[in-house]
Amino acid sequence: MLLATVLVDAEVSEYGQALDYNPCIDCKLCVTACPVGAIAKDGAFDGLACTTHNYREFMSGFTDWAQTVAGSADAADYRSRVPAAESASMWQSLSSPPGYKSGYCLAVCPAGEDVLGPYLEDRKEFLKTVLRPLQDKRETLYVLPGSRAQEYARRRFPHKPLKEVTGGWAPPE
Repeated sequence: MLLATVLVDAEVSEYGQALDYNPCIDCKLCVTACPVGAIAKDGAFDGLACTTHNYREFMSGFTDWAQTVAGSADAADYRSRVPAAESASMWQSLSSPPGYKSGYCLAVCPAGEDVLGPYLEDRKEFLKTVLRPLQDKRETLYVLPGSRAQEYARRRFPHKPLKEVTGGWAPPE
């Protein structure tokens, strides 16, 4: 989830009131979809795993990438160490606001008026068309070396290549 603050100098309508219920239907699709295991079955959240993977192009990932560029002997060496898709992604984030790699938890969440109906009507079809493509997608997962996220991704998504990154962070002891 990307959090931000918005300051408004206007009167807020009745639609701006806090929810009086929890929209989560406890389906655990967010847990199943997360490629780095940042959301546990009990609802615990590993913010470092999420940040490491999703915000790769923010300062910590940029630092790793810059060190790779500086440590490369020449262009061929750099290309052997960094896939073209990662170079393109980093360049895109440098030329526009950075994006994040995986909003899968949000993409699969049926807790909304427009998606709850289709989920409840045909869960198998929802899983096939919404969840499975994300799980099957071949994509690089960014993890801290020795982290729970690294172990989870290796075990749960062996078809997805892992890239160890640090950016000055270390997994909790």
